[in-house]
Amino acid sequence: MDKEQYIKFSDAQIGSTINRPVLVSAIAENTARNGNIFVKVSLKDGFSEVTAMMFDASQESLASLGIRQNTIADAELSVSEYQGSKSFKIVQIRPTADSTLTVNNFTKLPPVDLDLMYSEICSMIESSANDYDGNYTPLSDLALKILTKYKDSYMTSSAAISMHHNLRGGLLYHSYRMVKAADAFCGVYTNLDRELLLCGTALHAIGKVWEYKTSISGDAEFTASGVLFGHLYMGASLIKGFTADGNYNKEKVQLLIHMILSHHGTQEWGAVSCPAIPEAFALHYIDNLDAKMYMCEEHYEELEPGEITEKKPFGLDNRIYKPNFDK
Repeated sequence: MDKEQYIKFSDAQIGSTINRPVLVSAIAENTARNGNIFVKVSLKDGFSEVTAMMFDASQESLASLGIRQNTIADAELSVSEYQGSKSFKIVQIRPTADSTLTVNNFTKLPPVDLDLMYSEICSMIESSANDYDGNYTPLSDLALKILTKYKDSYMTSSAAISMHHNLRGGLLYHSYRMVKAADAFCGVYTNLDRELLLCGTALHAIGKVWEYKTSISGDAEFTASGVLFGHLYMGASLIKGFTADGNYNKEKVQLLIHMILSHHGTQEWGAVSCPAIPEAFALHYIDNLDAKMYMCEEHYEELEPGEITEKKPFGLDNRIYKPNFDK
């Protein structure tokens, strides 16, 4: 399927009706104040996800039509405005008649090829190797071993359930942009240990491959390990386990673990400890910056030039304005 041949959810005009194939990612049944049952159906178009209402319908009635979670369906949707935002209502929905469509057609992916991002991360880490005149195994060797062993999960995991980089390959995309930013930082702040910062940036959220279970369509949910331990602890434990028998500089390993545990910046935000070295400060701010840039990019896709988001996006301190340079 050519994703561009159908109207995107983000491009649908208020007052219009659109017909297009969709992926049903979730169905939630609710009861209205008058006692009538209705459903909220999460739909994906390959670019974004919306929640569409269907009244006088239930999970059972949808199932009788063949509509369940992960069903590819042909849907007729009416687009209206509700409390200042675009609202979707399902007029009609049926399993698709197009047998060539797969879940992959509706999976949002990063704008950069996954293999290219992984390869560039590994190349930058390899170029940072420091063996201290042959006295130690480079820390970069440790990072590359971890990335090689967990390559598949690292490349396909989401970076979040919501907020930012919450898509299949989101962890890789987030890490890729952060590693590139970290490399640029080293050209400005020349006191930074490039190897330590690049390795720490690439591995900062490696624990998310166990914290989340990411579906083929990119939806993420917490695992038991994620709830019990969190990705900071799991990432730090992974590094400690990999270095147990290696000839790595113990001080540098300790600093790498510190960076993993402190990259959330403050204990209020979930950090085990606060940054105590320049590389940890750099990692924290690069992480925070990339998350906010992604959130801005996502909202820019939904806004027309000159528009402002209806409300302050969760995680940001202000509403987002998209400039209009044609004024």
